[in-house]
Amino acid sequence: MAGTAIIAPMPFERLPFDAETHLADVQMFQQEAFGAIYLIDDDRKAIVETGTSWDANRILEAVRSFGLRPADIDALVVSHIHLDHAGGAGFLLPEMPRAVHPRGLKHLVDPTKLVASAREALGPEEADVFGTMRAIQPDRLVPVNEGDRLDLGKHSLVFFDSPGHAPHELTILDERNRCLYTGDAAGLYFPGDEILMPVTPAPAFDLEKNLETFRRLLALNPRALLFSHYGPHTQPKAAIEAMMAAYPAWARVVRDKLTSIGEEGVLRELYDMSCRAAKRYPRDFLERRIRVSITGLATYHERMEHAAHTG
Repeated sequence: MAGTAIIAPMPFERLPFDAETHLADVQMFQQEAFGAIYLIDDDRKAIVETGTSWDANRILEAVRSFGLRPADIDALVVSHIHLDHAGGAGFLLPEMPRAVHPRGLKHLVDPTKLVASAREALGPEEADVFGTMRAIQPDRLVPVNEGDRLDLGKHSLVFFDSPGHAPHELTILDERNRCLYTGDAAGLYFPGDEILMPVTPAPAFDLEKNLETFRRLLALNPRALLFSHYGPHTQPKAAIEAMMAAYPAWARVVRDKLTSIGEEGVLRELYDMSCRAAKRYPRDFLERRIRVSITGLATYHERMEHAAHTG
């Protein structure tokens, strides 16, 4: 089981370009440098992303090792409500104040449908790794909308609707350091191997909306992209432009070849396109990420075909 391995606690470490912003690696899915949790140590203190339900205790340990009590955290921010971003929220909130999200709010209050949908999309084995969610009382949730700000002191976080990966996806710009928390809106970044990989999960991935989100992110001219998976990328323009090419390329491979060469053939082709140089990250781990996206792109194409025939 994903939650039974003994993993050494990972402390928050300061980002080199901001004295108040810190990152902890919770070793999500038992993989180093995949699950990033960010702490903004300002007048008001915020944590960005909550990981899976399996990660909550490691986040609490990291907060304490930083010299804070969990009750010192004033805001708990999630980019979207998928299990690897918001799954930890309900397990952290008994010791921390508020979480935020707009359209996904109802699923944090009652996660039953969300957890069932994730299990169907991921399959039982992968769903086990992603964990579960715990219901959150409505009075512990603060909805946010496009352009809303969360003032922390020196730092002010601005929220932007960023659909494509999911309809409830947000990106969050820190106006002080001009860094952009991307959630999954800009895909996955595997540092060290310097791999940039699309992430296109079922059931609601939308290619055109994701491409429009990329254009919006470029227009923000961020100093760095703070990936939830994983860490800061300090060449944001190059990263976004690479993703703007990779997402349609992956979509074409799935559309044109899934029927003829099957999932395994598509998996090999997408792996070669994106991950051939991988050394830090195990092949099996990367392939599991790709499989999720193949399913999501196949679902997207089916939805587009159905809309074309019924429209």
